[in-house]
Formats: sequence, C-alpha cells, structure tokens
Amino acid sequence: MSPAKALAVLGYGESVAAYRYRTLADRAPNPALRARLEEMADEEQGHHRRIADLMAREFPGSDYVLSAADKALVTVGARQLALTGPDFFAEALRTISESEQQTGRFYAHLADCPPHPDLIPMLKEMARECFDHARRVVELAKLI
Repeated sequence: MSPAKALAVLGYGESVAAYRYRTLADRAPNPALRARLEEMADEEQGHHRRIADLMAREFPGSDYVLSAADKALVTVGARQLALTGPDFFAEALRTISESEQQTGRFYAHLADCPPHPDLIPMLKEMARECFDHARRVVELAKLI
C-alpha cells in the first residue's frame, strides 16, 4: 500500500471514530459520560487533522476512493452506529472499542512495515493512542 493511501485509510478511520464518539455523546445517559465521549471525539478530530495536514504537505493532490476492504482495516461495523434497542449504548461502545483495536493494529502494522521511515514515530504513537482509547471505552461502559 502506498504511503498516501495508508494515510487516506487512517484518515478515514479517525473521521469515523470522531463521528461515532460525537453521535454517542449526543445520546449519553449522563453528563459525565457525555463529557468523556466529547473529549474523545475532540482527540479523534485532532488525529484526523494531523493526518490531513500530513497528506496535504507530503502528498498534495492525492485522492482515494476507499474500498470496503480498505475501510475494514480501521473500522468494525457500519459507519453509523445502531442506536436502537435495549442495549444499544453498550453495543455501540463495544463496536467502538473493537474499531479502536482494529485501527491500533493497523497503525502498529504500518509502523513495523512503514510506508515511509519518517512516519514510524507518528504511527507508533497513534497505535498506542488507539489501544488507550479502546481501554478507555471499556471503562466508559461502567458509567452507563
């Protein structure tokens, strides 16, 4: 996978994560959970901006149409969370945690086989952050 395409896939994953956290924050059953989800959405939006800035600087004009297989490298399930049913909130948190782990594995894989050597520190940092987010989401489930 080219460096530009890898970044496009990662950018997609970060935008989906931000969208999911914000959507779930809007449905949070209590203010503490809402605040934490909004904080995580802001972090994901920052990650997306970081990747978009890197793409613009290093690969100007690159554009990709991502396949379902590309998207599955960084997300689990549909982009829109199912927000109905008796356990929708817990199920949504499980999906988000699984997606964070999936994205973290992709970042880690790219760090081991970097599309460009200069990206290794960022890829390792972002992998750690994804795994930390997955852990934090599990903790958030306790606030329901």
